Amino acid sequence: MKNLRRHFTGILMVGALVLAFSGCGGSNNPSITSTTIPDAKAGTPYSVTLTETGGLSPYSWSVSSGALPAGLTLSSNGIVSGTPSTSGSTTFSVALVDSNGFTATQSFTMIVDLPSSLGPGMSIVLTSGQSILVPSGTTVTTTSNMVTVNGDNDTIKTTGGASISVPTTATGTADNSVTAQ
Repeated sequence: MKNLRRHFTGILMVGALVLAFSGCGGSNNPSITSTTIPDAKAGTPYSVTLTETGGLSPYSWSVSSGALPAGLTLSSNGIVSGTPSTSGSTTFSVALVDSNGFTATQSFTMIVDLPSSLGPGMSIVLTSGQSILVPSGTTVTTTSNMVTVNGDNDTIKTTGGASISVPTTATGTADNSVTAQ
């Protein structure tokens, strides 16, 4: 009877340990709770934190397919930040890996809108058919040349892919139109 009691006590202790350890680190795999990502404006600083639940921290985030809009990065702690430089719609997927090596993925479509005008310190890339208002002193750079906007109410035509940069010292009204053809 003593041996049976010891055996039964040993089974109970092992069972208790299995139950105790099975709950360590959460009872489920990680999942990404962010299902959408806010839109951004080209030339405007952007920051959003992706969220997760489950799994065991610490977590590590990465882009698993596609690419973030130009000018944005994803940190290993889930923060999408930077200054987007091109407008348009971008689809990409992110992966979240917990410390146990379990992975969750989520796809996002992000829209980067073109602002109506640029102010000091802002830069964007225009694609064909887009127009924007800029102040005097703005530089328009293409693969073949660079033009500085020097007047008021001017109209400048450029090619798609032109880089538009407003110096931080620009002070005039954004009343010059730059159009990419």
